[in-house]
Amino acid sequence: MTSAQSTQLLEIPAALVPHIVLPRLELLSEARTRGAECVWGGERLTGETAIDLGKHTDGGFSWFPRACRPCTRAAVRAARHYHPGSCEQCADNADICDVRRALHELFIGLSR
Repeated sequence: MTSAQSTQLLEIPAALVPHIVLPRLELLSEARTRGAECVWGGERLTGETAIDLGKHTDGGFSWFPRACRPCTRAAVRAARHYHPGSCEQCADNADICDVRRALHELFIGLSR
């Protein structure tokens, strides 16, 4: 891995972000809402350790959650597990659901 790759901020594909449950905004510290700390675990983040979870707007307030790899992996695993219960395609045939497949691939990628 080159130094350019190791310092690049990891980002979750925008289409998958809505499937990943984030903590309630009103329960978070300022550092977690601006992405300085993991939105789930509170670990201090750097450009090398942070995974960008996109811009969110709640009640007119914009916030920018980021997370560490272990917490993101756990959240993606949960999303992959619970997705079929709310997906019409998965109810018919989970093997051909693009979202579930993408969540699975993301989970595997975060495991490396």
